[in-house]
Amino acid sequence: MEPRAAVREALERGERAVLVTVTGLEGDPPAREGMALGVLESGASFGTLGCDGFDRAGATDAARALREQIRLERTYDWDDSSRVRVEVRPFAPGEVVPGAVGRPELLVVGGGPVGRALLAIGKVLGFHLRFVTHGASDDGSDADERIVVGDAAEIGNLAIGPETYVVIAGHDREFSQAALRTLLSTDAPYLGMMGSRRHTGGLLEELRTSGQSKESLARVHTPVGLDLGAQTPEEIALSALAHVIAVRRGRPGSPLA
Repeated sequence: MEPRAAVREALERGERAVLVTVTGLEGDPPAREGMALGVLESGASFGTLGCDGFDRAGATDAARALREQIRLERTYDWDDSSRVRVEVRPFAPGEVVPGAVGRPELLVVGGGPVGRALLAIGKVLGFHLRFVTHGASDDGSDADERIVVGDAAEIGNLAIGPETYVVIAGHDREFSQAALRTLLSTDAPYLGMMGSRRHTGGLLEELRTSGQSKESLARVHTPVGLDLGAQTPEEIALSALAHVIAVRRGRPGSPLA
C-alpha cells in the first residue's frame, strides 16, 4: 500500500502513525524527492526511502517521533558524497496527511487464470480489489469485493472514479466488449482488455465511428499490458499491472536510462 494512504487509513482506525518523506538529495543516492515511508504505531511499515539502510534509519526515527511526539529533520548518508534529507512527521487520529489520496483500486472484470493472477499481484501492490463476473465464479478469493452482474450494463452502476483502474480479463468476448462500452462512460483512467489486435481492432474502429472522443479512447488499451513478451497468466497480469502503474504515475513505461 502507498505510505500516505497507509498512514491515512491508520489514522481513520484511531492509530497513530509517522510519515518519513525525502525532502532533498545530495550527490547520487538511490532515492528521489517525495519518496516516503509510512510507519504505524503497530510497527507495520509501507513504502521505501530508496534502500534498506535509509528505511531502517527512518523506522528508528519514526519510533522516536511517536514516542516523544516530535517532528524531526534528519540526514541519512549513502556514501561520502551522497545523502538524503528527510522529514519525520508524526500524526494523530483526526489530523490530515498532506498529499494523501485514496487507495488506488483495481477492478478486474472476468475470471480465469489471468484474473486470478491480477488479483494476487494487485494485492501485493496494495490495490483495493474488486472482482466482477457474469455469473457465479470460484475465482476471486484475493478480492476485497466480489460482484456478480447479470449483464454488462450493470457494471455502469458501480462506483468507478479516477482512481479505479480496470482490466477486462474474461474470455467471453461478447460480455467483455459490452463491458468496455459501458466502462467508457465512467471516469476510469485505464481500461485494459485482453484480446489480440485481430479480435479487438474492429471494436476500436466501431467505437471511433460511434462518436467516442480521442481522449476517451486513449484510456483503452487492448491488447492489454506492456510488451514484455508475456506468455503465462502471471506474466500477462504483471505486464498489465506494470502498464497501470506507468499510466498512474504519468510515465511511458520505457526502460530506465
